Amino acid sequence: MSSATLANPVVAPSGRDIDELQRPAESLLDDASATVIDFPRTPVSADDAWRRHGFRRTRTMLRAADGTIAVVGISAAIVSDGRLTAIMAALWLVFMTVRHTRDGRISDLTDLQRVASINVHFVLFSTAIALFFGNSLSSSQVAFGLTCGMAALALAARWALTLPMVRRALSLSLDERIVVVGDLASVSRTVTEWEAIEHFKIVGVFLSEANERCHSVKGIPVLGSVKDVADKISRVGIDIVAVHDVDKLGGLQLTKLQWALEELGAQLSVITPVTNTVEARATVRRAGRRLIVDLAHGRPRGMVAALKGAVDRFVAAVLLLVSAPVIASCALLVRVTSSGPAVFRQVRVREHGATFVMYKLRTMTADAEDRLADLLESNEVGGGLFKMKADPRVTAVGAWLRRLSLDELPQLWNVVKGDMSLIGPRPALPSEVQAYDEHARRRLAVKPGLTGLWQVSGRSNLSWTDTVRIDSDYVDNWRFRRDLAIALRTVKVVFTRDGAH
Repeated sequence: MSSATLANPVVAPSGRDIDELQRPAESLLDDASATVIDFPRTPVSADDAWRRHGFRRTRTMLRAADGTIAVVGISAAIVSDGRLTAIMAALWLVFMTVRHTRDGRISDLTDLQRVASINVHFVLFSTAIALFFGNSLSSSQVAFGLTCGMAALALAARWALTLPMVRRALSLSLDERIVVVGDLASVSRTVTEWEAIEHFKIVGVFLSEANERCHSVKGIPVLGSVKDVADKISRVGIDIVAVHDVDKLGGLQLTKLQWALEELGAQLSVITPVTNTVEARATVRRAGRRLIVDLAHGRPRGMVAALKGAVDRFVAAVLLLVSAPVIASCALLVRVTSSGPAVFRQVRVREHGATFVMYKLRTMTADAEDRLADLLESNEVGGGLFKMKADPRVTAVGAWLRRLSLDELPQLWNVVKGDMSLIGPRPALPSEVQAYDEHARRRLAVKPGLTGLWQVSGRSNLSWTDTVRIDSDYVDNWRFRRDLAIALRTVKVVFTRDGAH
């Protein structure tokens, strides 16, 4: 969980907090911590730190780049007799340097979005100062142009460090060398989840329990127990020590470990047991001596939900009017090429288990429902959901409509009526819902969607387990920006016909 994303407001200590601060440190240990672990703090030499830690090398180079940009900017301002502009350029360098002290990982340093946001705020600030204190409008224009140029160069420097050829030339690596600390079960899950993350390189694990027979976890070598962390990573060169909140390591132990890692130039990160949650939902605050992670509600509520519903209906109405000729033409084609109605009606389940009639252009033969029982053994998905890549009930025209996703256009009427949303989980059949477990029922917390995260993540290529996981992730982590991104990705998926059958 990125420290840039989680806000950590400063809380003035209350009387109770002060009492907590005055208690002896040993009394703050968790009851489960039977022994106090002393982590040796052996600082490494400057040469070793430079050689081992990609974070320090990257930060030093970025600071050198920022300093060069500032010197050039100050020189240009002085030459053009813009003393105020020169002062603003110097302030920019101070501002960027102070901001860098909060970065603890390589990904923080090369986060272009965050650096762009910082520089946009500074450009606005410097422009306002120049307008207020400047002698003329031209001086304000010079200040604006100079700060914009410096901001662009700062972004360019960070972007350049992400290029493989630049990294090779400078002997830099963006991979963050990580060790994971915790009990065997927690470490195993974390290693499995993190092994595919770009720029995460897990080089070892430390186990909280004594288990001399365990030499590796998922192929990652066991470097020792918790008490060995600070001593052994000083010989390996680690960027991040990721610690599970295990009983073996209480609050005081974590503090001592942090002190030791500070001397080694490594970042301490605490892994929470919270999963399936995006950073935007989380904020960090202090209660007494503890840090608490507050999770905001995932799905839209109140006015946000009402606004989302209004936008859904308006956009669906516009799309329905625009696509009406296409729907009519496709319906006529379906009616002419096969017997049966052009529009297929089927009962589906919406939020909280309510049912509604969903409309689609018919892509199967008229007796498709009667033939389903004969095909159940060929089901390729499971979990109450039936999918076949070569379903014999699909007509030739129906296969074409499915590839282009034209069969789903009548569902725009369901969105206008309020039965569905433009974006949401896949609408389920009542028979599927009957087979749902508690995890799968989370999909029914919001309205089903005409498209959704499931569609842009593979559609019919997904397994039932993946479908539930993806839909649950959407429900738990709804954001307007995610809806917009899904809508844009849907256009790409429709044109590439990915997973459509």
